Amino acid sequence: MTPPKWVPRTEWGAPPTTPAADMATAAGVKVHWIGGTYTTPDHAQCAAEVRAIRQEHLSNPTEGWVDIAYNLLVCGHGYVFEGRGAGKESGANGDQDLNRQDYAVCAIVGTNKADSPDLVQGLRDAIAYLRQNGAGNEVLGHRDGYNTDCPGDALYHLVHTGALDPGAGTPTPAPAPAAAPAPQPTGAGPAWPGVYLQQGSTGQYVGEVQARLLQRGWSIAVDEDFGPKTAGVVRAFQQDSTAHGWPLTVDGIVGPATWSALWNRPIS
Repeated sequence: MTPPKWVPRTEWGAPPTTPAADMATAAGVKVHWIGGTYTTPDHAQCAAEVRAIRQEHLSNPTEGWVDIAYNLLVCGHGYVFEGRGAGKESGANGDQDLNRQDYAVCAIVGTNKADSPDLVQGLRDAIAYLRQNGAGNEVLGHRDGYNTDCPGDALYHLVHTGALDPGAGTPTPAPAPAAAPAPQPTGAGPAWPGVYLQQGSTGQYVGEVQARLLQRGWSIAVDEDFGPKTAGVVRAFQQDSTAHGWPLTVDGIVGPATWSALWNRPIS
């Protein structure tokens, strides 16, 4: 089954088939990015970007690529572009052994919006598709096994927290029922950083969540470490929010809905 936002080769301007070597199975998927200061354009321009990547690869005199190097590419809008496709050896993982080990999925993003919700969902869709077509459960970054900064720190963090695994528990929170009255915000807070915060996460955004929970009256340490205690308090906050008419998924993960509720839900 192809992803819901699927762009086959012929639709973005490539020949219908690739001369890349067949590879029926793989250990899993390695995640890449294009890096730099690339800013996601309107989606109408994304196919041109994929064509440009293919042309850059075909013109490389050193690598000898026979086609675009990636099996799939995902734009910042969450669309999955068919590169070499499933069942074909990658050309992007660093050397022949690595190329025969994993498929390659490239996020068409740089340092801007490198972990946006649409991109995360598109990567999950791409990985799920490759699993349906011979890939194992391994999800790694390009830098795992090869000396590179690809796929950047933000995406690499998502790789190793399981946020890109289509079988992991990071669902999009369900919206409130249509008949329910919309809760009134208590005041706009900071924008969601685009990173799913969960047990094992660390850093500034974790500290902001902990500080906000403390402000709301929950007993929690502000140490920028999303440990079991923080996960338990987040789950309790999600349960309390749902009980007071602000439905949230009770999973202990701070995604966009829980982040918004922390600042905008009336204090009960």
